[in-house]
Amino acid sequence: MKNNKRFYGIRKKLVIFTILAAILPLGIMGVVLAGSINKNVTDLNMENYSHSNSKMIGNYQMMEQGFDELTRNYITNTYIQKSLERRELLPQDQVYVNRSLWYSNNQYTEYGIFIDNKGNEYFANKVISNVKPEDILSEELREALSDNYSLTKIMYSTIDRNGQEDSGIFLVRNIRHMEQNVEPGILIVKLNQDFYDNIFFDINKHAPAIYAMATMEGEICCRTGGEDQEAEISREILLEAKEKLSDDAVEAGEVVHFAADNRICFANTDKNRNLMFLSVVPEAVIWAPARNFLKSMVLTMLISAAVCIVMSAFVSHPFRKAISAISRIMSNFDGESLNQEIQTSTNTELDQVAVSYNKMLKHIGTLMGEVKKEQEEIRINEYNSLVYQINPHFLYNTLDNIHMLARMDGDEIMVRLIQSLSSMLRISISKGENDVSVKNELEHVTCYLNIEQIRNEDLFTYEIKAEESVLQVMIPKIILQPVVENCIKYGFADMEEDGKIQLEVSAEDSFLVMRVRNNGSAMEPEILDKLNQMQYQGMEQIKQTFPQKKGGYGISNVVCRLCLRYGNRFRISYESTEEMGTVCKIMLPVE
Repeated sequence: MKNNKRFYGIRKKLVIFTILAAILPLGIMGVVLAGSINKNVTDLNMENYSHSNSKMIGNYQMMEQGFDELTRNYITNTYIQKSLERRELLPQDQVYVNRSLWYSNNQYTEYGIFIDNKGNEYFANKVISNVKPEDILSEELREALSDNYSLTKIMYSTIDRNGQEDSGIFLVRNIRHMEQNVEPGILIVKLNQDFYDNIFFDINKHAPAIYAMATMEGEICCRTGGEDQEAEISREILLEAKEKLSDDAVEAGEVVHFAADNRICFANTDKNRNLMFLSVVPEAVIWAPARNFLKSMVLTMLISAAVCIVMSAFVSHPFRKAISAISRIMSNFDGESLNQEIQTSTNTELDQVAVSYNKMLKHIGTLMGEVKKEQEEIRINEYNSLVYQINPHFLYNTLDNIHMLARMDGDEIMVRLIQSLSSMLRISISKGENDVSVKNELEHVTCYLNIEQIRNEDLFTYEIKAEESVLQVMIPKIILQPVVENCIKYGFADMEEDGKIQLEVSAEDSFLVMRVRNNGSAMEPEILDKLNQMQYQGMEQIKQTFPQKKGGYGISNVVCRLCLRYGNRFRISYESTEEMGTVCKIMLPVE
């Protein structure tokens, strides 16, 4: 009874096995990579935002150095120094004091106020008498000045300017007379918008993060960025930032980060711990690159699964077709249809089944005399035709399948044999190229030697040495294998064990030198002389030196190909004695 299902038997098993063989490693690799890359990508993203904090405090510190220079200029100003003396300033000197305040020569100042030690306020080209500092300065500014002998303090505060409150970042400093021991004056400088803008210089203001400068008490001085420009930095974030930065273990400028209010906050503070700098990023933004990577990985695995299904269906098609043909023909055999031979080209055990079935038919046909002979000739011709039409890629795939079956059966010898044969075929065909690298040529010889060791157990051992500098040199392919083959075929013909083959490749002057040694039987003098004379003969003479089967790669073939490639620029020589064995030396010019 025929099975009408298209997806059954070996095809189904092969598809399932291929999917599992592809998905399981991908899944394991995906889990490992997901954990590692997820952490690395997230750490890199957090490092980028942490670097933004470092940029902000770096910008602040650069401007802070300039502010020290600005206030020192006020101290050394002649007219400001005069204003601190015991006598009152002349009107024209007061004008110069105001002018000094107005032309501060600093791009970050909005205005300056100076209160001398006599209660005179200099501001906006005006001089107001009987001014008390407490009428202008806030309590925190007065405390900052009382604790500070003569250093510039940068603070966010509010002052009373002509009856109006004015908030912002202020520079305050006690201005002392450099020669007289008198009460100091007070310098108040308000910083302008350029100061705030420069805090965020080289910061990506279009990023979803909010960048801000705030006081340690949680007062926002300035901010930028954020997809939602109206988004607020919660009080919870400000309080936790203050708590983290107040820890004595945290150094000035060091960036700390923490999670709060579904956001990640990066914070650091200046050396005086008056101001803190914040980068507040939604958690979704931090994790987004890692999530995108995981999505890409899942998509890749799904695509891989789809490709595996398609490829397994494609690979299984010849097997399913061959099995269907065998099943159909054998089921319909009635003892009379002797011409229904099974023709398969899977290069697997299925071919042997088909061959065995065909031989059975031919055994039955022995009673038919001439019919048997005619069918035998047809079979041989068709078989030979199929052999020469084998697709190398299909052959590779088939060898891989045999390799897989042998590994599943635990046949390590068969696994090694198939691996070596596959590598030999790959290098022999080498995509139609005539040249291969020395590395690939040595790999080809190694595979051949491995196969011969399996065939001739304990007959010989081998050793291959090559200088690192010559491994990528390109040479004609299949040069060494015929030489090595002769070592085994003729050199070890009278040996059963302890044979040894040494292969060395090195660079000497402008030549690539390959030496093949064996400790087998010495050559006959006549054979040795023929081998050494071949390179000096014509092509036809070389071919007739050692007649061989058509298509073989004997020494004659090697010499012919080297003559065609290098002309008279190469050398091949043999030395052979009973004591040293046989040495073949091939010298090729390095191109």
